[in-house]
Amino acid sequence: GAPELERYRKLLDRLVRSGALPETGTERLHLDTTFVETQILAFVTEDQEVASVVEGDHVGVVLRQTPFYVESGGQVTDTGIVAVYASDDLDVEPIAAIEVDDVRAPVGGLPIHWGEVVRGRLEVGQPVWAMVDYERRMDLARNHTATHLLHSELRFTLGQHVQQAGSQVTAERLRFDFTHSGMLTQEELTQVEQLVNEAILADYPVDCEVKAYREAVDGGAMALFGEKYGDEVRVVSIGEGGNDFSKELCGGTHVERTSQISLFHIVSEGSVGAGVRRIEAVTGRAALNLVMERMRAVEGAATFLGTKPEEVDRRVLQLMERVQALEKETTALQRQASTARLAGALQSVVEVEGVKVLATQVEATDVDAMREMTDYLRDRLETGVVILGAVIDQKPAFVATVSKDLVERGLSASRLVKDVARVVGGGGGGRDTMAQAGGKDPSKVAEALASAAGLIESALQSGKA
Repeated sequence: GAPELERYRKLLDRLVRSGALPETGTERLHLDTTFVETQILAFVTEDQEVASVVEGDHVGVVLRQTPFYVESGGQVTDTGIVAVYASDDLDVEPIAAIEVDDVRAPVGGLPIHWGEVVRGRLEVGQPVWAMVDYERRMDLARNHTATHLLHSELRFTLGQHVQQAGSQVTAERLRFDFTHSGMLTQEELTQVEQLVNEAILADYPVDCEVKAYREAVDGGAMALFGEKYGDEVRVVSIGEGGNDFSKELCGGTHVERTSQISLFHIVSEGSVGAGVRRIEAVTGRAALNLVMERMRAVEGAATFLGTKPEEVDRRVLQLMERVQALEKETTALQRQASTARLAGALQSVVEVEGVKVLATQVEATDVDAMREMTDYLRDRLETGVVILGAVIDQKPAFVATVSKDLVERGLSASRLVKDVARVVGGGGGGRDTMAQAGGKDPSKVAEALASAAGLIESALQSGKA
């Protein structure tokens, strides 16, 4: 909030007036190095300044110089340590250290390194080493340079209408949003991925140069829409012999040559809004780990399937087709068995007012199967009423059919099935010749079916249904 910002402005002003910092604030060296010997100028907590800190304290540190990158332009903050060593040997354990997990600049010129004191005691004024986690910085640099390559190859593949619409660069992966109207085809994604990897293998130099804004843009550097730039900008160019295929204004950290990215792999592509697509990808160690993991999975599947890794997809397709054929065969056999059982059900036909009535409970997997059963039984009866009940997914279901000649005598399958279903706490409907219903109480299916004869008798006697 405003009071907090004012507090940091006063701190910066005091450090500048005392000569501890120049007018520009903490010297930022993130583009030149990942470690520097510097000095602690202040410790801050969430609500005050302190003169010293000890193990277990969570603090913010103000340094005279810093190699830490502060989150901007989509690239997240560096992490690392601020430490005191007993000698110039930095390979030994420090005697005091703060693990830095976040760096924020609440006001320009005052990056604050937040973290936990994990060893010893530190004081304001003490000389320290500020050291960025180098492996993580390299992961970030790989991903950031890869976003520039991706941007360039998307424009080449899809067209010059493609513009960056946002990005996020973390140590684990990169996310790149861009303007494009439709979903990318698998062929387009494959081409983009291949072109980026070809640029990586080409080992192009990545040059960073500070220029006047107008000179940079006139020289072909791409400025991002909506981004604010100062009079001087940093131009990141990828290519050689003056033939740059990527040139963007960018303040982030990058590799020195594209080969340091090692490998680029697209993980996903999708929509994030009207006319904006998003690609997520991995590079370097993360890409290698992902590819190795997937290769092991394919090799394992190949072993189980008794085939070669490159033929896994064809073998799986064969098995899927075989499973589908067996499922069809099983369904046909089940229906044949049901039909055989139904033939026996014809023994249960009774006559009500001279009308053949079959009301019986069956086993069925779905209502469609019940309809087929009623069709079969109706055809065997030629004229009459068939009403079947079943329990499907623990719920009662009924299907009824009435021959056309009986509809003319006042019977209705729709009304009959509705009345039967009331017994199980349900309802339904349909046509006079065919109808279905459901209910709630599966324990009363037999009772509901037993009510059918009386309902049919009443309907025939009254001459309507």
